[in-house]
Amino acid sequence: MQQQPKGAGPKVPTMDRRRFLLVTLGGASALALGACSSTKSSTANSNTTAGSGTQAGGEAGSPPPAPRATVRLPFGAFGFPTPFSSNGPPGYVQMSLLYDTLMWKDGTGELLPWLAKSVQRSADNLNYTFELRDGLKWSDGVPLTADDVVFTFDYYAKQENIPPPVIAQPPQGVTKTVATGPTTVTITVDRPDVTFEEQVAGTIPIVPRHIWSTIADPVSAQDVKVLVGSGAYKLDSAYQGDGGPLLYTANDQYFLGVPFVKRIEYTNADDQFAALLGGTADSASGPGLRNDTLAPFKRDSGYGIVTEKGASTTALYFNLKKGGALADAQFRRACAMAIDRKDLVARLAGGNGQPGNPGFLGPENPFLVPVKQYDLDVAGANALLDTAGYTKGPNGVRQAPGGAPVAFDLLVGTPDTPLGELVSGALKQIGVQANIKTLQPGPQLFGAKFSGKFDMALVGFPGPSAGGPNGDPDLLRAVFSSKAPPSLTGAVGYANPTFDDLADKQRGTFDNAQRKSIVAQMQGILADDVPVLQLYSPDNTFIYRKQVLDPRYITPGRYPTDVDNKQNFITGLKTGTKVRPIK
Repeated sequence: MQQQPKGAGPKVPTMDRRRFLLVTLGGASALALGACSSTKSSTANSNTTAGSGTQAGGEAGSPPPAPRATVRLPFGAFGFPTPFSSNGPPGYVQMSLLYDTLMWKDGTGELLPWLAKSVQRSADNLNYTFELRDGLKWSDGVPLTADDVVFTFDYYAKQENIPPPVIAQPPQGVTKTVATGPTTVTITVDRPDVTFEEQVAGTIPIVPRHIWSTIADPVSAQDVKVLVGSGAYKLDSAYQGDGGPLLYTANDQYFLGVPFVKRIEYTNADDQFAALLGGTADSASGPGLRNDTLAPFKRDSGYGIVTEKGASTTALYFNLKKGGALADAQFRRACAMAIDRKDLVARLAGGNGQPGNPGFLGPENPFLVPVKQYDLDVAGANALLDTAGYTKGPNGVRQAPGGAPVAFDLLVGTPDTPLGELVSGALKQIGVQANIKTLQPGPQLFGAKFSGKFDMALVGFPGPSAGGPNGDPDLLRAVFSSKAPPSLTGAVGYANPTFDDLADKQRGTFDNAQRKSIVAQMQGILADDVPVLQLYSPDNTFIYRKQVLDPRYITPGRYPTDVDNKQNFITGLKTGTKVRPIK
């Protein structure tokens, strides 16, 4: 997970500025179950069962035995590590070491049986039956049964006051959860949803009934006595508040076997890359790293480097509800033509990034298709506005056909001030006046964006939500459909009935080829309408000490985690549930 500076629901996060910077500007944040990510789910009206082989039994071949590892991570606590009080990607990782889900994603994006040993989807795609593994126990020795799973879903459904970016949000679309035996659970959804396994079964931590049934306010429950989970690790240190150190030690009675990583040590580092070079941390990560930062690690074969392109992006949001030019697709297309997005990559990411994609999906997304890119063409943009009736006044600022000046406030978070200046300067070339208004990132910026009190705004995506542009294409529905619940990173005032229909259709389509065809049409519509313009996407780079644990990886789609996936710590491998032999 990233620590360097730099769901969704109807409430604006109530976080201090430091935490919001750490959580949102480094990449994905809270796990809101309306967000999505890519997966290679293996249930298709049939059982997915734990077994041997590459999918569920580890990588092909037998890796050599290795010493049990101690992994040191360069950040402290991100909230209290329960599903209800942990924050952001680092907090989700810290929580997931203690609590398990029915399914879990590995380093290839494969959803593996986890607490469940199999899952069966009904022919109408409305019911999922999970068979739990035999002999599961909570860390206090109490058996984990189907009743705990039912309790968990019922308990989440009753929670109305968990503000993002706390991790666990009530799962959407679940209408009923029933235990049909001591180890069998059937979950019913209100409509077919291709994202259910990843976004619900693969993310909702199961909690023990005998602990949480007496807790009315889960957010305030922050006594270490409640940290009873089924996970591969236990918290072996006191909780000292946000940023404080944490020590996790392996549960050698874990149901998958003795975890490969024995200890996980969290210690806050002001500069995680210096800590990695200095030997006090074993990994570091960040977006848009410049070559001088990367150079010492590239020169030393003792470090592994993993890079994801387009993991996050900064986008120009137009408030279409304001009407006028902002609601005019011709105006938005002209803005896209006026901004040199390739130059933004060079200036702001040292060349280590990608120009933003008007179709909104990331460059590593398997659903990506070519769409109109709006290459830099200032003359063409001016001609487009001339034709659309936007005339230049004596001061160089255009007037809309109704006579209103084409002048808007541009909201910019303080770290993105240089980007704001570049965007404002680019728009000035076509007679559009963008007055920069800087706000503190976090509640101020996202609060104004969410409440619609803006004209144009520069907002990071995924911001305070999970996943990213390389995630499951349902993210297009969540961001752009007029039927989707309002969110902090959603388009404002955009309504295209054709897009909305396609967005609903792809969500219920389980045939991958058919779904790709639908999503391709959605991308084309977005590129034509430009309700939100991606500006640039810095590469996300993860660097790790190979001697400690190798291989490491960034989880495909960054959902529900990006780096520091517990599957890697438990197995010592990139794929499957089989634990690497230990010396």
